[in-house]
Amino acid sequence: MPESFFAGDYMTNDVSIIIDGHRIAAEKGATILEVALRNNIYIPHLCYYPGLKPKGACRLCMVEIDGKELVTACRTEVEDGMVINTWTPKVERVVRPIAELLIANHHATCKDCPGTGKCELQKIRAKLKIQRSRVERLRSPQGALPIIALNRYLDYDPNKCVCCGICIDTCSDINGTGFLYFVDRGYSTKVAFFGDESKCESCMKCAMRCPVGVLIPSKR
Repeated sequence: MPESFFAGDYMTNDVSIIIDGHRIAAEKGATILEVALRNNIYIPHLCYYPGLKPKGACRLCMVEIDGKELVTACRTEVEDGMVINTWTPKVERVVRPIAELLIANHHATCKDCPGTGKCELQKIRAKLKIQRSRVERLRSPQGALPIIALNRYLDYDPNKCVCCGICIDTCSDINGTGFLYFVDRGYSTKVAFFGDESKCESCMKCAMRCPVGVLIPSKR
């Protein structure tokens, strides 16, 4: 199997791991997901964004360690000698149903979506070879919801939201005190803006970081 390295000379790294048969030199303290992505090994994920504290909320980045244990790749640090498989029958049994439910309840079409081409859900759908026709039966019976004006800068499409929390964590990370929150529960869960609109800096980083194109710059 070919060997893959990142971040320069092997001697500057601390641990050696194997991912999908590839031996990789990794930095101590890095997570499995970080190491995999740096080495062009794709692991499905929605709630991870570089620089934000990983939550493991979406449960899509599950991997198998040493042929037995399932862990979230975004929250598990690499250890010397680790043998990691990103796609096994055990991983598939956990990840596929989650991905299918997300896709089934996502917007019906990708046409004109601002997230097209960089949408993480599209990547996941392609990797798992999920056909929308197969998961239509899982779709929530509620009809399409109207676009919501979060504030004078941003509109929000609740039909596409996967509740990853990246926009909320981004706002909090940038401003110290965030203005975006989750409200309601279950199928009704959505992102809402609370606070003085004048304090929103209109940096648009929440929209830029959204993995599925839910936040849209307002045209008002």
